[in-house]
Amino acid sequence: MRLALSSGYRMAPFSLPPSKTERRIYLRHDVDYSLEMALRLAEVNAELGIRGTFCVLLRSQIYNLLSDRSLSALEQIAALGQNLGLHASVAPTLPDNGAVESSIRADFEFVQYNCSVVSAVCSWHNPTPVVLDRYLASPRVGGLVNAYSASFVREIPYYSDSNMRHSVEDFMRLVGEGGSPCMQLLLHPLNWVAGGQSMRDVFSGTWPYIIREREQDIRTNHFYSVALPEGMPDSVLRAFTEEWCRAAEGGNG
Repeated sequence: MRLALSSGYRMAPFSLPPSKTERRIYLRHDVDYSLEMALRLAEVNAELGIRGTFCVLLRSQIYNLLSDRSLSALEQIAALGQNLGLHASVAPTLPDNGAVESSIRADFEFVQYNCSVVSAVCSWHNPTPVVLDRYLASPRVGGLVNAYSASFVREIPYYSDSNMRHSVEDFMRLVGEGGSPCMQLLLHPLNWVAGGQSMRDVFSGTWPYIIREREQDIRTNHFYSVALPEGMPDSVLRAFTEEWCRAAEGGNG
């Protein structure tokens, strides 16, 4: 990001159409697993004086967006000068366009009712090629700016760090002085907060965040709070992560 700034780029919100003359980066952060990780990345952005758009899931199997703790995290991210949008899931059966748009609009209004700092921007969560193709020509979906519309993924370059498809060196080259005048850049919090040389490393560093965040509610249980007043010992998390790594490597345990 420091290199991007020194190369003349400025971060732009998705409410601003792409420019053919101004050097802009539409910096997006899809929050798939951990709001705590998102907050850590928001702090880094704020230290650098840049603004990204954090797209959050309402229908996550991992975090509850509308819990008091999650809403507090969203407020903190916004207070750090970051934008917030909706990370939208679509059913594999893909209903007709009207049903999809109505569902996304209803989700957005529900989220905004509970957290007014979320803006009318959406990105797809794990989109299939069918979803991408169907909405490529739609600048808005359910009244929300579509981060996957042609304006942001075809008319300007779009680069993603999903599953480390680009190396750090690739990104340094892309945002250097010879980079495209305008681009969208998707950087997931887990890849940069957990870090590592592989996706196995990344998930090894992500599991403790996921478990600790989920543990917050469990610690309100009387038995749990008495048995583990400081929460789960770090040694337990380390042991779990080590076992997970062995399983991911196909080890013998």
